[in-house]
Amino acid sequence: MPVHLDMMTMSVVGITVTLVLGLVLTFNWARYGGSSFVGVWGLSMLVLSVGIVVASVSSLAGLLSVLAFGQAAMILSDGIKCNACREFAGRESSLVYVVAGPLLFLLVVNSGLVETFNGRLMLVCTLLAAYNFAAAAELIYANGEHLPSRWPAAVLLVITGLSFLSWLPLIVARPIVEIGQVFLSGWFPAVLLVTLLLRTALAFIVLAMAKERQEQEQRTDALTDSLTGLPNRRALFEAADVIGQRRILGGGTPVSVLILDLDHFKDTNDSYGHEFGDEVLKLFARTLVKTLDDKGIVGRLGGEEFAAILPGVDATAAVVAAEALRRAFARSAAFVNGLAIGATVSVGVASDVEVDTDLSGCSGRADARALCRPRAGRNQVALLESDDQRVLPAGSTIRTSPSRLRPTPPITKRQTVRID
Repeated sequence: MPVHLDMMTMSVVGITVTLVLGLVLTFNWARYGGSSFVGVWGLSMLVLSVGIVVASVSSLAGLLSVLAFGQAAMILSDGIKCNACREFAGRESSLVYVVAGPLLFLLVVNSGLVETFNGRLMLVCTLLAAYNFAAAAELIYANGEHLPSRWPAAVLLVITGLSFLSWLPLIVARPIVEIGQVFLSGWFPAVLLVTLLLRTALAFIVLAMAKERQEQEQRTDALTDSLTGLPNRRALFEAADVIGQRRILGGGTPVSVLILDLDHFKDTNDSYGHEFGDEVLKLFARTLVKTLDDKGIVGRLGGEEFAAILPGVDATAAVVAAEALRRAFARSAAFVNGLAIGATVSVGVASDVEVDTDLSGCSGRADARALCRPRAGRNQVALLESDDQRVLPAGSTIRTSPSRLRPTPPITKRQTVRID
């Protein structure tokens, strides 16, 4: 026996569920904070529930003019959701973007271009579909994030848009002659049920997206040095693990590690203060990113010590890169905030290290202070040499037999390279 969906019952259920969803989302955002995405989506649900109430009451009373405001509120709700997706995707929000749909609807209705209930309903469905497709597009083209819930949300928004477009042939085939007959329609309650289910599913996915974004931000904070914005020690070690796995799968491709130590940084802090020292650290971080970031992964180990992991870079190329960095920082740090500081950096280089890319071992081998201190002062690039690699004079090429790519034996000697 077929189940008959009563329009009055569906209206009450739709209003109640939508209102509860709005309150839950808004309360969740107000109570726990985090992304405003959840709060704005909850606000759209509250606006939608008001629109459904106005539309239902005006339909019962046969007030076509009042019905227009209820329908405009429903369109405004989707405009708010679309703008929320736009903000979530990192794009600038716009009030025009929100109100364009409802204002267009009211303008068309009040101009007399669309006077019948069916005509207005078709216009409402078209605008609602457009907003849902636009919201899905905002989520689809959001770059730089890996949020598993983003794609299901986009799919549901597309399905919601298509469901509104599916109303159009139904309106043409089985038109509602008078406004009051909407409660006698056989197909209207069914499509309302479908949209209600989609609305509920989207609300839960919105919560999941906000949680994923929050977890991603927390992880980013945990892996980022707060002063320089570079990856911190933990992030560098995680990157080393990934590079090590790739090296194993790739048969042991070359990798170089640079340990960078700012010369006499304690004296700078003592003479000019910690705030000025922070400016020097940030200046070096910018120079490091500009010089080496495209070659590998750079980060701050702590204090005045930084590191760079350069996959696929052999000893000669690593020395050249380190020397370029040394010179670049000497130029940029000659004067800091108008003061003649003359800050410099010493760089220790280790290349063709263990296949598992043990960053702890690399750090010890490439320690800039240990390698450069025995030589004439600081501001140098020191290259570690092991039995498995032969370092030639500057400008020469280092050739290492692939068959000898294995864990590096104990250190035999070190060589300091200075190119002026």
